[in-house]
Formats: sequence, structure tokens, C-alpha cells
Amino acid sequence: MNIFLELSIVYGLMLITISVAIPGLVVYLVVRKLLESQLNKQHEKVGRLMFKVTASLLALLISLSYANEKIGYNKVVDSLEVEAAIIAGTMLKLNMHRTKLAEKVKTDLAQYVKYTIEDDWRDVVNDPYVSKTWATISLLNLEIRALKTDTEIRASLKTSLIEDIDLITRTLQIRIYSTHFYMPYLAIILGLGLLIAWSFYSVYTVDAISVLFITLYNMYIGVLLYFTIMLGNPMAGPLKIEPASFKTLQEMGLEKLPL
Repeated sequence: MNIFLELSIVYGLMLITISVAIPGLVVYLVVRKLLESQLNKQHEKVGRLMFKVTASLLALLISLSYANEKIGYNKVVDSLEVEAAIIAGTMLKLNMHRTKLAEKVKTDLAQYVKYTIEDDWRDVVNDPYVSKTWATISLLNLEIRALKTDTEIRASLKTSLIEDIDLITRTLQIRIYSTHFYMPYLAIILGLGLLIAWSFYSVYTVDAISVLFITLYNMYIGVLLYFTIMLGNPMAGPLKIEPASFKTLQEMGLEKLPL
């Protein structure tokens, strides 16, 4: 299933719609062939009713799955925005600390922002704990804890800076936990639901219009399924999250923030 993350939206949609439409058409034709001689008016009436009910349940299932994945997707987006705000505040506190090590931390924090942008999530996805981003945040944790506390102000600033770097590390972990391919569990249940719906649809006579309708229905389900899967994988694929808030920080010139 990782192939969906490597394809563009156009090719990904084509692949998944074909993957849903063709099996659906095959099941419809095969079940119709097997049951055709035994179908009567009552069967057709019940089959049409059950198809409508099943289709409605599938729509509800996809809606729930989409909403659930959208929440997870927004969680990562929000974590990036929060992290960017914390980094900007951290830079101001480092300016107030006024030591050589604080200046070094400012430079490394600017590098962390740079690596996050330039990495494009590739290293984080492939091996997050050896990426430049992770190495830099590890260094920052050490450096901030080594800051001087020779005055009351510096001691207070160090305590606050440690809290900030801990929050930044946590938001990085949120991204790391979102890097592996994830197939929404409701999308898997959808497969069984589709199989049942296709079987109920077999009560309809096979003709060009019936084939067109079931194919269009399956293609639409495929489109919804595609975007649900993409939202469930916010760090990769054509819908991957861009570090827009970090780019804004970089454009501000973090290491040059005045005080």
C-alpha cells in the first residue's frame, strides 16, 4: 500500500478507483450470474432495499473514518504551528540570557528550523532518530541544560528554556510517530461492506446503465478512500504537511531577532 504515497494525486486516484471499480464490477456480474435463475420479485425488492441500507452505512463509515483521520492530520499541523511559536519565544529568551553558549544555542536552533524545512520529512520518515533534525534537537537539549545560572534572571530563563525545549522535543516526537504508513482500520472494514453491497446490487438486471451506475459508485468510493488514506499519512504522500510555519520563522531571520 506504500505505493499510494509515492504516486501523484492523479495517478493515485486512478490506481485506487480502478482497484475498487474492477472488483466491484466482477462481483456484481458473477453474483448476478449465479443467482439469476433463482431471483424473483421478492428477492429483487429485498435486494434493492438492502443495497440502499448498505450504501448508507458505507457512507456513514467513510464519513467517520475521514473525520477521524482529519483530526489526526490537523493534530500534526497544529503541533508544527505551536512548535514554531515556542521556537520564536525561545529565541527571545536566549537573547535575554546574553552568554556565549546562549548565542550558540540560537545558532543551533536556527539550524534545527533549517533542517526541518530542507529535510522535507525524508530522513524523519526513513530513519527519524539519525536525521539531522533529531541530532540537532538532542544537542539543543544538552546545550540549554548547560546554560549559566549565575544570576537570578539567568536561572529563571534557564528553567523556562528547559520547558520550551522539552515542548519542542515532544512536538517532534508527534511527527515521528506519524511517519509510518497507516491504513485506517475503518477503511479495511469498508472492504467487507463493499463486497456485501455489490452482492445486493446483483438483483439489478445487467445492462449498460446498471454497469455504468455501479462503476461510478465504486469510483466515488475509491476517491473517498484515497483521501482518507492520505490524511492518515500526514508526513508522506501528495497530501503531506508542509512546514509552512517553519519557513515563516526562517524568513524572519531567527538568529537576528532584536531585543
